[in-house]
Amino acid sequence: MDRNVVERYRLALFGRMAMGVAHDVDNHLSVVLGFSELIRLAAEKEQKVRDGAGKILSAGEKIGAIVQHFSRYVRPHTPSPEPFVPGEMIPEILLFSRYDLGRGNVTVLPPPEVPPGIVHADRRDFGLALLALLFNAAEAMSETGGDLSMRVSTDAAGWEFTVSDQGPGIPAGFEEKVFEVGFTTRTGPFHAGLGLPLARHLAGQAGGTLHLANGPGGGCVATIRVPMKARV
Repeated sequence: MDRNVVERYRLALFGRMAMGVAHDVDNHLSVVLGFSELIRLAAEKEQKVRDGAGKILSAGEKIGAIVQHFSRYVRPHTPSPEPFVPGEMIPEILLFSRYDLGRGNVTVLPPPEVPPGIVHADRRDFGLALLALLFNAAEAMSETGGDLSMRVSTDAAGWEFTVSDQGPGIPAGFEEKVFEVGFTTRTGPFHAGLGLPLARHLAGQAGGTLHLANGPGGGCVATIRVPMKARV
């Protein structure tokens, strides 16, 4: 897949998430402004000043984290494999995507735990691959809602990242067709048939694989497997 295709998808996806980022920033900014006014009015009450200052500090740190993580992942770049900790990367991508992923009565369930350890891959591209799977799963449930869950595990072979939805699943005979660039069963300007092909491409870039299957209780299960030491 041409790198320009990857970067166009990245900009389109992060542009879609910009409203969610603005929503979260606005929420935290209202805390900063509100408690600043409280401190101004109650400066003579020492405990209220301390409590208000703590809330302002917390809201300011959250604003900084949202903007920092969003800016890191949205920038086009040349892929550069490096060791990173999945337990740090996953909360970052969920932080600024949860608002958009949670539309249409979709409940996002983060991994209950992430094993310690590192993955050798381009951190931003791997995060983009997971985001593509998350958004594809959320869109599959856009009409019915449901739980969208992610799990992370390790074994002797390496890492396994699983995204499970409660959508209609993959129609028989379409197991590989869904990975064709431009193929989509949905309409709308964002549905360009790039998410799954791009996720498979970026998983391969990390030395791994992407496999889709229908879940035993319905829905689709997307699994990225990456060896402990990926190709570089």
